This record gives sequence, structure tokens and C-alpha cells, in this order.
Amino acid sequence: ASCTHRFDQDSLERYLGSRLPGFPRQPAGTLAVRQYSSGQSNPTFYLQKGGQAFVLRKKPHGPLLPRAHKVDREYRVQKALFSAGFPVPEPLLYCSDVSIIGTEFYVMQHVQGRIFRDISLPEVGPAERSALYLAMIETLALLHSFDLQSLGLQGYGRGPGYCKRQVSTWKKQYDAAAHTDIPAMNKLAEWLANNLPPDDSEESLIHGDFRIDNIIFHPTQARVLAVLDWELSTTGHPLADLAYTTQFYFWPASIKGLGQGSILETPSFEELVSTYCRCRRISTTLSNFNFFLALSYFKMAGIAQGVYARYLIGNASAENSHEFAKVVKPLAERGLELSKRSSFSSTQHSTSGELFHQSRKGQEILLKVKQFMKQHIYPAEKEIIKYYTECRNSEDRWKKPPLLERLKELAKAEGLWNLFLPDVSGLSQLDYAQIAEETGRCVFAPEVFNCHAPDTGNMEVLHMYGTEEQKKEWLEPLLEGKISSCFCMTEPDVASSDATNMQCTIEREGNSYVINGKKWWSSGAGNPNCKVAIVMGKTKNSSASRYKQHSMIIVPMDTPGLKLIRPLSQAQKLKNVLLHSMVSTWQN
Repeated sequence: ASCTHRFDQDSLERYLGSRLPGFPRQPAGTLAVRQYSSGQSNPTFYLQKGGQAFVLRKKPHGPLLPRAHKVDREYRVQKALFSAGFPVPEPLLYCSDVSIIGTEFYVMQHVQGRIFRDISLPEVGPAERSALYLAMIETLALLHSFDLQSLGLQGYGRGPGYCKRQVSTWKKQYDAAAHTDIPAMNKLAEWLANNLPPDDSEESLIHGDFRIDNIIFHPTQARVLAVLDWELSTTGHPLADLAYTTQFYFWPASIKGLGQGSILETPSFEELVSTYCRCRRISTTLSNFNFFLALSYFKMAGIAQGVYARYLIGNASAENSHEFAKVVKPLAERGLELSKRSSFSSTQHSTSGELFHQSRKGQEILLKVKQFMKQHIYPAEKEIIKYYTECRNSEDRWKKPPLLERLKELAKAEGLWNLFLPDVSGLSQLDYAQIAEETGRCVFAPEVFNCHAPDTGNMEVLHMYGTEEQKKEWLEPLLEGKISSCFCMTEPDVASSDATNMQCTIEREGNSYVINGKKWWSSGAGNPNCKVAIVMGKTKNSSASRYKQHSMIIVPMDTPGLKLIRPLSQAQKLKNVLLHSMVSTWQN
């Protein structure tokens, strides 16, 4: 812990040993304490002893602003929400005895997971980023759906008039902490006071600081495990939370750092708001949302001023507290700008009234695809279709017409390649859905952009589940368009739409797998450039449930025992495949 927030660890250890059920008492003097670097308000600490981990939050030492740092309220609301099944760390103990560590504190469960400090989530791809943000906004909608009485939180807030109180409270907090006069803050406070929303009597449980870095996500899934930092929670208008959560879409470009990354494109502001409204079953036209956004920036400016004020008196809990003085003015100015906007809607930025909205990058790529289709693909339709028609009954039907290969090279050169894979293209699934609709207007267009089945599905499987060796050997050449692949699932002797009927077996023998079975409608198997198959089969003699016996296995097309029997007459690109005592390596 920093010198400012250091406390008597032995005293804390003795107290927890006597009051916290399950806390290890022996050996004494072995409690490890580390302060989290994040957090500008209530200092937060990681506690570890005997293989068990906890988190402690406490009031800061020294003089504090009025009505701030109420850790007892944090404990109360977390206890109510945890009992209701909402994702929060389980609160374990509250202590009002300041003789223990010098201030009030509470202890909660330590939740293991991911916390993202940069709102742009550079650690993940576009698809996962969208999923994480949508999980966040769905959790916010869930919070606002709770009935206060059922939570046992009657009297937790101060009744109707939340917006009016917020303007007054943050004005007082700002005035108490201000070190210089900022006209924009005064103008914004005046505008807010004179433009309160008519439905200021609406009450829900609100978080007050709901943002991505106050959320713990599952280590591998886009699922919220815990919402943190309930210091500012109260009862009030739910749109105040929504505005605060989405304010980064309007973040001033002049403010860098302080946890803010680049402007978020995926998901869009409209997509988040639409999801929230759908979950709460409310109108997507958000009346007075300009007020709530302006209030959010007023609040952010007040928080920044408070952090700097604690720095001036030597009571700040973060090393960069001195930087907060320079952001107050631009935050206030942005709040004033937003106050002048008309009402917001999850569809207001749409030019055609569509239900789903692409990111800016998705719109740009879609436009390029449309232009490419018009300039290159549609004019080539006649020649390419003529080639396949004339070669229908010859071996050349498996080959690609030279014009198609030239179009593929041209698309690759223009960056219109592998658009289906988010981690490669930078597009969301929604972005690609509209691109796929466009390329679907021509039978061979998806292949031009390397976005055609079965290669797309096989590449997705290899990308998500393949080893690094498998990716290097098979995924990379598929992404480059150097080879093609096929997928073998359907079988001639059973109704393969029900996979439990499958007869193809996969059996481990030493360092290899032996595969036996027949497949047909094997898309892509006839292509001379097809070098690998992904085959679906059942584990032989498995004692597992009939629904858990299936596996996918990588099979090089030159594997001994693999035979292409005949083309299927109704689909020239499909094959009947025999896999007889075929051996594949154990690395699968």
C-alpha cells in the first residue's frame, strides 16, 4: 500500500480471523496486502492468506468531501443485489470500527476474470469487443429492471427529483473542490438547472459509475461476472446511467489517456442503445437524452476536479491525480455542446431507416464491395458462367476459369479479402452480414473475396480451435487463397441431419487416429486445389452420451485410404468420398 493509505495489517488480520467465517487464522502474521493501482475514490486492496483471496475497500484517510466515500452504502447495495442474483462480488463483512485500520471498510469476495482499462479493448477482436459491450449493456438493463422494494432497498435513495439533486450536488461538490474559475462549468450548471426532464420522478436502482473498467468479465467468455464500485449508486432516472455508460462515443478528442482509448466503432452507439431499449422494452426514441449526456459530462468534470483537489491536499489514491486539473474545462465544454443537440434515438443516425447499423469501417468496406461488384464482377458473369456450362461434362469443370483467378488477385490487392473473419478483417458479424448479402447477388462473387463455403467454415474452425502448428500448415494457406478445403459430414446410409445417426468412426491407435466411413455431398472435394478435409465422425466404443461422441478431425487429402468415388450429379462441386482405414496423425 502507498504511504498515504497504509494501515495496520496485523490489526486487520486479527479482526478478520475473529469476524470473517472461513478466514485462515494460522499462521499468524502472513496476511499479504497489495493496493490496486486503479481507483480514484475509495482505496481498494487485494488480501491473500492461506490460498484464499479477498478484496477490501475503505474510506480514504484525512478530510473528505461531504456525503462522499460511503462504504457502508456500497456494502448494503451489493448485499441486496448478490441475494437477487445480480453479478456482484459477494459482500462478506462490513466494519464501522475505525480503530481497526483507521477508517470504515468492508471485505468482499475476490472475483477472478478480465478487467479492461482501455475502452477500445485492444486485446480482443471486433466480434468479441461487440459481444463484451453488449453483455455490459444487457447487464445495465437488468439492473434497471429490479424493483426496489423486492431488493429491500426502500429508502436507499432520496425519492423523486434525482436529476435536480444531481445538478445541485455536483455543483456543490465542484464548488467545494474548485481551484480556479471555469466559465463553461458555470454555464453548464445553469443550463442543467433550467432544463430538468419532466419525468424526473422516475426511480430505478442506478449504479452511478457504470463503465467497462468497473466490470469483471469471464476469462474466456463475453459474460459479466461482477460489477464493481457501487459508491455512487442510488435511486434515480435510469437514463442517467445509460448516458454515463455511452458518453465515450462523444469523448473530446483533446483528452487523451485517463483510461480513454480511441473512439469506439464496434459496436456503435445506436447498437448499444437499441439493445438496452429492447431489453427494457422501452421506446428507442430517448427524449431529453441530451440532458443526461450533458449531466454526465458535468459529473465527469466534477469528479476530475475532486480528484485534483485531493491531490492538492496530499490525499489522492492515484499517481496521475495531478493530470485531472487539465481535463475539467474540455469536459464542461463538451457537455455544453451536447446540451444543444435534439433528442436522441437508437436509429437517428440511420439514412435509410434500417434496423441494424454497421460500423463506420463496415460501411466503407460495403461501399467498396458494391463498387467492385459493379466494376468487375457483374461484367464477368457471362464469361464465367459460360465456362462452367461448357465444361459441365469434362474434367475441366473442377478447374477455375482464368478470369475468376484474376478477379481474386484484384480483390486481394484492394483489401477486399477474408472479410468474413472478424480478427482478420476488423469487421463485426453485423458488418459482414450486409456484405454477404451484397456478394450473394452473384453465384461466384463470394469466392472472389475468399469468403465462400466450405473454406469459410473450415477457416473459422481452424482459427478458433486449431493449434499453432495446424494454423501454420492449413489456415495460413487457406487465408492466402493458395489452397482450398472440403467439409465431410453428411453420409449416404443415414439421415445425417441428426448427427447421432452418424456411422463414420474415429479411433485412436497409438500415435494416430484410424477413420472409417463414407461421406457424400462433400463440398469442395472435387477441386484439384483441395488439400485438406475436415471430417466429422464419432469416437468408436465411446461410453459418453450419444450427444457427446462427435469430433472434427483434420485429414490431408493425400492421406492413404481416402478415395474420391464419384461426383454427385445434382451438384457439380460435391463428391462422394470413401474413408477406409485411413490414418491421421495424433496431433488432431
